[in-house]
Amino acid sequence: MFCATHLDMLNCSGIVALVAVALCMGFPSAIHAQAQADHAILADPEGEPIVIGSTHKIESSVYGATKVLTVRLPRGYADRPDRRYPVVFSVDGGPEQDFELLSGIAAEAEFSTSFEPFILIGVRTDNRYAELTPPLERMDPKKLTDIFGARMQPNGAPKFREFLARDVIPWVTARYRTDRKVLTAVSLGGLFVVDTLLEQPEMFDDYIALTPSVWWDEGHLVDQAAAKLAAQSASDRRIYITMGDEGVGNLSGKWLATLVSAFNTSAPEGLKWAFVDRSGSEEHRTMALMGWLDAFRTLYLTPARTGSPIPFLYDSGRAPDYTPSARANIDAGACRREIARPTTWAEKNSAPGAYYGWCLLMKPGARITAGNIGPGDFGRADKNQK
Repeated sequence: MFCATHLDMLNCSGIVALVAVALCMGFPSAIHAQAQADHAILADPEGEPIVIGSTHKIESSVYGATKVLTVRLPRGYADRPDRRYPVVFSVDGGPEQDFELLSGIAAEAEFSTSFEPFILIGVRTDNRYAELTPPLERMDPKKLTDIFGARMQPNGAPKFREFLARDVIPWVTARYRTDRKVLTAVSLGGLFVVDTLLEQPEMFDDYIALTPSVWWDEGHLVDQAAAKLAAQSASDRRIYITMGDEGVGNLSGKWLATLVSAFNTSAPEGLKWAFVDRSGSEEHRTMALMGWLDAFRTLYLTPARTGSPIPFLYDSGRAPDYTPSARANIDAGACRREIARPTTWAEKNSAPGAYYGWCLLMKPGARITAGNIGPGDFGRADKNQK
């Protein structure tokens, strides 16, 4: 679960303003219920609020109610009317939910230029325990309500997908210049992401599932994963899954292994998938920031030239000479994927002189634990990136 307990925000005519943020992640339970955000102002009243996005109310034909979306556009969006951007749909993405954290990831894309900028669409959930949960086949619902309380009302995931398909996605694609569609969420939301890939894979192009609740329904969803993946048609879809330490002595490891095995044995032609094991460095509540950063570096990585031309950084007082192949790579023009050389950090660092000046496709961060995404698969083709 990703939650916010003291997210103080200024909501003024739909504008979300931020100066500071306090975030909390934790396993949901009736005993440790999270308080609702009170929307107090974070900004010093004597200063100017910092705008990071906007909130929008749409009427849902599925729920027959008003729903809230949050939006952050990439820097320079208005200056590039010919450019389309990946659009990230963040479930649990309300102004008091995951929107602020993912806005920071979006800003990192723009400041570091290490992965593609994207349009961020946060889809607020009103009761994630009802909206994001698949049907139960094995578990007694009373076991869940005993832990989570009356808010736990399983079987809402199909309706929420219909809401995304009928109300949210058309509103977004008609309003903004979108390219590939990405679905992402954490915990029960991560389960919803995996469930959506299995049930309606055509809804999105890319899927990012952080700490998915593989325990749901005693692992029924993951037990069905292999058969559902094997029945899918060829595509260029991609999914990134990561899991931290979910505790000692429980069945999460077994169910996770079943899910990873399903992708390993039954992924349809063309599906690229990656699993990153963070059980030795992160836990459920600490996963979101690192997980999202690494996911976007994996799926939307951009190449860069290696080596610094500053002469006083070198013992000789002059930058190294370029090898003939590096010079040819430089002469080919701006660093871009079609001329980039896929490599790893270990390979580059083993022969820095040989790689000096090269345009490289080299992913920072954690190594892929399992999957079929290799060095040449990070990021994507140069469409709309010029």
